[in-house]
Amino acid sequence: MPEKRLAIIDGYSLLFRAFFATRYLSTADGRPTNALFGFTSMLFNLLENKKPDAVVVALDAPGKTFRHNEYAEYKGTRREQAVELKVQLPIARDLIAALGIPSVEVTGFEADDVVGTISRKAEANGYDTTIVTGDLDSLQLVDECVSVLTMRQGVTDTITYGPEGVQERYGFGPEFIPDYKALVGDSSDNIPGVPGIGAKGAAELIQQFGHVEQMLERKAEIPPKHLKKIEGNEEQMLKSKWLATIDTNVPLEYDFRPLIISPEGMEIALAMLESLEFKSLVRRAPKVLGPYVSHDGSPPGRVAVAETELDKLEVNASDLPGYEEAAQFVANRPFALYFAAPVRADLFDETERIALLAVAQEVRRIPEAAAFRLIEDFPELAILHDAKVVYRRLAAGLPQPRFDTMLAGYVLQSGRAAYMLRDLVAGYMDIQPPETSEEYAAALHILEGPLRDRLEKESQMRVLTEIELPLVPVLAQMENTGVCVDRDVLREFSKQLEVAIDQAARHIYELAQMEFNIGSPKQLGEVLFEKLCIPGAQKTKTGYATGAEVLGQINEPICQEVLQWRELSKLKGTYTDGLERLIGPDGRIHTTYNQTVAATGRLSSQDPNLQNIPIRTDLGRGIRKAFYAESGYKLASFDYSQIELRILAHMSGEPALVEAFQKHEDVHTATAEQMFGVPTSEVTRQQRNYAKTLNYAVLYGVSEFGLAQQMGGGFSIAEAKALIARYFERFAGVRGFMDNIVVEARSKGFTTTMMGRRRYFPDIHAAKINERKAAERQ
Repeated sequence: MPEKRLAIIDGYSLLFRAFFATRYLSTADGRPTNALFGFTSMLFNLLENKKPDAVVVALDAPGKTFRHNEYAEYKGTRREQAVELKVQLPIARDLIAALGIPSVEVTGFEADDVVGTISRKAEANGYDTTIVTGDLDSLQLVDECVSVLTMRQGVTDTITYGPEGVQERYGFGPEFIPDYKALVGDSSDNIPGVPGIGAKGAAELIQQFGHVEQMLERKAEIPPKHLKKIEGNEEQMLKSKWLATIDTNVPLEYDFRPLIISPEGMEIALAMLESLEFKSLVRRAPKVLGPYVSHDGSPPGRVAVAETELDKLEVNASDLPGYEEAAQFVANRPFALYFAAPVRADLFDETERIALLAVAQEVRRIPEAAAFRLIEDFPELAILHDAKVVYRRLAAGLPQPRFDTMLAGYVLQSGRAAYMLRDLVAGYMDIQPPETSEEYAAALHILEGPLRDRLEKESQMRVLTEIELPLVPVLAQMENTGVCVDRDVLREFSKQLEVAIDQAARHIYELAQMEFNIGSPKQLGEVLFEKLCIPGAQKTKTGYATGAEVLGQINEPICQEVLQWRELSKLKGTYTDGLERLIGPDGRIHTTYNQTVAATGRLSSQDPNLQNIPIRTDLGRGIRKAFYAESGYKLASFDYSQIELRILAHMSGEPALVEAFQKHEDVHTATAEQMFGVPTSEVTRQQRNYAKTLNYAVLYGVSEFGLAQQMGGGFSIAEAKALIARYFERFAGVRGFMDNIVVEARSKGFTTTMMGRRRYFPDIHAAKINERKAAERQ
């Protein structure tokens, strides 16, 4: 007998996760659709990969639950749902109904309870159950017959937890998840837990004692550091466990009938997907839903999945003799080579280091050396993923490759955390994500078409071909070349810093009249705000806030000394000692320049970050002295004068700013003249500094509070507010430009640069005002 499979979908949890994990999408007439797209994509993936016999969706019923009756504050911290999400929920219900998927909700209970009850009933009926949710509370239901499928990132990067997976993640089994919540709490559900006990402490206690009831029975054995936090909170801890425990005895009926989609339901579902403008899902639907469609009322038999483009590829695992035959094979035809970043050793044969080459409808394996020669000889035909990794191993001076799928994915959605080939295949093609090396190479070849099509439709091809692809060989050569660093200069400066750090520490101890761990926020807070009773303390869950933003506002010598000690320690640890470890045998540091990290389109640098070498202080400039040019060369620094304000003047057309730049006047002085009503010749240095601060503050959307802090000298929030209002009054063109940009972002979900690069702002429609305002400032 084949194993019976059931899928239980936590409906609103998945829709909520999809809403925030999927970039803002809307139809041509403005209806938001991102939650629906993410939810339906996840549903299709589930049907395609797990092939369940039966599917059910659990929903939260309107009104309060039995938990609210016992604890009125339950989920009291949850913000109201965004309007853009609310309007998608009824459509999701209709789509689920059209597909013949039953939905279950029970008044007085949460969807989690419905999920738990059905999963236990399924176990008794011989089903292997997969719970699909965006909420890890369901991990407590996991056992040998029940697994939880949840999202690591987005809606396509998923992970399935069985008992071993829960044990590996938390250090204890599924049955202890409610005890874990009893200790650490859950801010999303407003479950208090035990203040001061975090994930590490909770795991230690559970591993030693088991359930929280057993902890209380063996109270005398609890380590003092945890006991003092539990004492006085015993009742709250037990209440938290009760709140976090899923009820698996909800009074409900579920018949486990197989999923059968009627032809009429299929038509309705397709019409809905068409209406929502989900073209890729419309194309996927027949293949994904076909096995569940019944045309005569009887249960459909499981049918073979229709062939995909990958299925049609002839996989020839035999190696080509070498470069010559391969070159004849690819000449004047695009070819694709899959490289992970960095190159994954497990993708290659141990003895021969074989790379995979996909050409038209064949996958060929050729020696790696021959593959690299192909790229050098035919770069205009090469389709790569993270081409820069490959170009670092090729001859310098090569032209850009034909296509880079990673860069294309970044140009289309610059806000993603990663651009793995597997995820791009899942997002842009109607085929299963690749698994084998051959499939990766073949998928790369096929992926070029859909990505090019999307780039053309969104007017992004110019960004890829004129900015990103030409940078590939340049950055590869820069990384290979590296930067000269004088090891002896760093070592000498490190010794000086060590002396300065010791002096600063001794001065702090004198002011504190005791020695303590200056690097410990807890100990520092206790010394400053309890022993020395310095005013301005800000309490947090774990003690006192001791960040630079707090200490910088306190006019006490010890606070300034602590900030100085931190700066010295960071310079030594991060820069003098850290940089020295990264100097290669050639005496150079070889950083990595990232094209796909910053959402704004700028480059970033890592291992080390060479864009962040200090310069504003004398100490910082001491680090820079270690960088030098090779004999016969010079280090040069190029900087556009006031580039941001020039762009603002150009794009806003503000007459006062445009005139200042056209006449080569100092723009900050010109701003001060407008702001303070004095002739240019009478503008003071302080007025110019105020105007400069104001120009950049307005440009970057700094709040009134932020501007008051930047102005310094006792500048009040009210004065800052008045100054911003006056600025927008005098520079009306800037205000109009900025307002129009926000309106455009609300309408489209994105803004564009002059080159056409898009940046998406999913939080522009956030229900929480702080998140929405942050998106507007961005």
